[in-house]
Amino acid sequence: MVHDLEQILMLERAKLASQIAVYFKLNTGMNRLGFSGAHVRAAYNRLQASGKVSGITLMTHFADADGPSGVAGELARMREWTAGLPGDVSLANSAAVLRFPETHADWVRPGIMLYGCTPFADRSAESLGLQPVMTLSSEIISIQEIKPGDRVGYSGAFAAGQRMRIGVVACGYADGYPRHAPSGTPIMVAGKRTATMGRVSMDMLCADLGPIPETRVGSTVTLWGEGLPADEVAASAGTVGYELLCALAPRVPQLDIQ
Repeated sequence: MVHDLEQILMLERAKLASQIAVYFKLNTGMNRLGFSGAHVRAAYNRLQASGKVSGITLMTHFADADGPSGVAGELARMREWTAGLPGDVSLANSAAVLRFPETHADWVRPGIMLYGCTPFADRSAESLGLQPVMTLSSEIISIQEIKPGDRVGYSGAFAAGQRMRIGVVACGYADGYPRHAPSGTPIMVAGKRTATMGRVSMDMLCADLGPIPETRVGSTVTLWGEGLPADEVAASAGTVGYELLCALAPRVPQLDIQ
């Protein structure tokens, strides 16, 4: 990926065994990385003249493909600045793949949709035909019986209004579960939906077992994934599915299931 003049200078000085293929990034509105306006052709020509590249793919990254602004302005700038320049074109992130077929070009770059999550705030993954490919699961390691007025967790953030049965789940923010997820965040225990209670701890969190009387120590818990979209958990925690998927801690064992 080449997005800055310094990178072109590095490439010009580099001693390469063979030419390399590069992606040439344009800044059409995100204002993070890339060449824009009058700088595009000069940089492209310099890159092509370096003798170090075997091919150049033109690309940009849309700032609001999932929002009200869409991609029209950025797409117009991209077409204007690259008119007549040879090379494949790569434009579409997940939102653009699903929403703007005119952006598909030669290569698409799906991200969040590969995990079965939605890139949109107002459209569910299920409505888009997406299925989760990551399930974060654990189990119940203890069960507590509490009475009205008893509090649960740090600072007593949850107070019982009646007699309750709560399950302690072996998962916390050190595993990547969002610490700021409030009481009431959806969770699945023994294949049934219920809700969290109290603050998320480093290694544990608590779930309401009232609707699931058959729960025992060792019962399976789904934090998100199959049967419980990560997007739903994220929304309850005031964040987005991207953060949950990226925050999974290295200490969590991972199993590839075919």
